[in-house]
Amino acid sequence: MFEIGGKKIPGTLAEIVDPARSALLVWDMEYAIGPNAFNYKEILPKLQELSALARRVGVPVFYSVQTGFDLVKEEAGVWVRIRMKRAKATEPSQLLKEKENPHDREIVEELKPQPQDIVFQKRRPDGFVGTDFDLVLRSRNIKTILIGGVATEGGVEGTARSARNLGYDVVVVRDCVGSRNRELHDMALKLMEQTHFDIASAGEIADIWREK
Repeated sequence: MFEIGGKKIPGTLAEIVDPARSALLVWDMEYAIGPNAFNYKEILPKLQELSALARRVGVPVFYSVQTGFDLVKEEAGVWVRIRMKRAKATEPSQLLKEKENPHDREIVEELKPQPQDIVFQKRRPDGFVGTDFDLVLRSRNIKTILIGGVATEGGVEGTARSARNLGYDVVVVRDCVGSRNRELHDMALKLMEQTHFDIASAGEIADIWREK
């Protein structure tokens, strides 16, 4: 540990991901999002193993689930345009034809949350916007957030940046994140790495946690 001004600052990966100070965030691994990742079959077993190990060593596991705003009554104009682009719609009214399937918002069975886990709803690609995520983390004295899930260039990166701006240590689990788009996934990982985020593999983290 480094020390300055009475603050203890972790200097190694082992210190950063110490179970006593860490939480694991599994981002948007519901049926509507997770399985669409190009590398879903690769990240799924790693997330299974890492979340199971997190529970064994006392690291709380959080899950985010996307909940959209009502298009007519609640949604901001900029996000109406984004939703139109995603759907290749030429008029906002075309979006009203989309049907919601409740199953889409369920976490995939292989990563089914356990009773001690925390599942929270969010509406933006950022776990801190409009949620109690920060409050719950601070109430549990969490200092480090490890992030895995989909999409790397969306909510993973968005949440990582907000977390760091709020004073958390952030570790992006390289082989536990994915996207529909391999190019954007690679670009996002490269950008986060070059802007000094901590990036580690599930294996590196597991090796540290198994020693605890």
